[in-house]
Amino acid sequence: MSKRFSHLWRIMAAAGAAIALLLFVSQPTVGANSAVRIAKVQNTLLGQNAYVSITLENQASLRSFGGFDFLIAYDASGLTLQNVTQGALLDSCGWEYFSYRMGPQGNCGGPCPSGMLRIVALAETNNGNIHPGCFLDGKTGELARLKFLVTDDASYNCIDIPLSFYWLDCGDNIMSSLSGDTLYLSRRVFEFSNQFDITGQQDYGGWQGINGSPTCLTAGPISDTALEFYNGEIQIICVDSIDARGDLNLNGIANEIADAVIFTQYFLVGIDAFPLLSRQGAIAASDVNADGKVLTYQDLVYLDRVIIGDAPPFPKQAIGASVDAYFQQDPTNHMVAVNCNLPLAGAFMLIRGNVTPTFLIPQSGWSQQANYDGTYTRVLILGDPAQPYSNGVWFTYQGTGKLEYVETADWHNTSITAHITNITDNCGDFDGSGSINIADIVYIIRYIFSGGVAPIDIHGGDVNCDGACDISDVVYVLAYIFSGGPAPCANCK
Repeated sequence: MSKRFSHLWRIMAAAGAAIALLLFVSQPTVGANSAVRIAKVQNTLLGQNAYVSITLENQASLRSFGGFDFLIAYDASGLTLQNVTQGALLDSCGWEYFSYRMGPQGNCGGPCPSGMLRIVALAETNNGNIHPGCFLDGKTGELARLKFLVTDDASYNCIDIPLSFYWLDCGDNIMSSLSGDTLYLSRRVFEFSNQFDITGQQDYGGWQGINGSPTCLTAGPISDTALEFYNGEIQIICVDSIDARGDLNLNGIANEIADAVIFTQYFLVGIDAFPLLSRQGAIAASDVNADGKVLTYQDLVYLDRVIIGDAPPFPKQAIGASVDAYFQQDPTNHMVAVNCNLPLAGAFMLIRGNVTPTFLIPQSGWSQQANYDGTYTRVLILGDPAQPYSNGVWFTYQGTGKLEYVETADWHNTSITAHITNITDNCGDFDGSGSINIADIVYIIRYIFSGGVAPIDIHGGDVNCDGACDISDVVYVLAYIFSGGPAPCANCK
């Protein structure tokens, strides 16, 4: 018996004995098996939160419980656990202890194993005259509620991510009797469709496979295989199944001006732009460009294009390598400039701090708005396909803030990666990384020979100060990095 299991047993036994003495209760006769089920969550959107309930189905039994210890495995590459809260059934019964830990061992030292979650609860903690109102006998309801953030990786489109009970030793996935004299163990385990009994199959995880023997608890307390465990899953919605694409206000008419208005408000005020009762439907409908990702600036641009007749409602996916766009903040001169090889359709930016932008884009057809939400100044810029504009200073600003997030797009559904850089006073730091190294050499070579983005250091790449940015500047910086040559701009007047 593991030390962790032995320790948990002593806690449960002591708590159960106290309950029995205080409330003069005895374990009632039990009948049918009890079931513990991880929910199946359907139609989950990429990049959004998913809430998963773990429930007890005990209505056919008079069995009472004094605590439980569950170990759950999940795919940590597709799911990020946000938190776990006590379920409504435990709340209503007034259970006194509930906790969870990442990894199979509570408070594990060092990095905890990925994709493991342990949940422990006790009805009674011997805290005086306060006692639980019920011990789950004859009841069905929620024991715990798990909140996951689902990946926004498009490769997970239309994928089912399993959530499974998992056994490392005989102390995993157990429930204790009220008095603490009996442990309830798994009798059968069902896979996540809840249709197939996988008990005893190789790698199924049930306790009967531990140490190669179904009797690994014979030296311990009295045990009873009275529990049935049902694994669950989170089903990622298939992009092609979203049939209300573009109908963000859910009035039955997709890709209308009212949809653009409510979507624009989302970028300015956040998720509260969508009514609470219809919020999930609006989020699903926001994947206007059918790339599997919701609530993106690219979706807003594509919606505008559909409304004005510039694009069909269901686009073809972008083909080819991603294009880089550089959004350069100059904290000294309080301005944000853009450098990209393609004309852009605008951008959505988050600037931490309260700043007031003065927009400098000359085209009259461009829409430019900003709103401070208490943490970020949310900047939304929407262009006009008939009036392209790209490189240059897009706005200056008053106040102090740091540009932390950018989304951008063009009018052709091109894959564009937005980069944030700071315009630097460090001559030779062509990419604005804060240091001069081989990456700057690659950067300037791409600019000179492949039409890459222009250097953003204070002298625009002219490190030898001869009035031009060319191959001689590449040689100059190479000599500085590798041969101890003079520093960039050392000879500039």
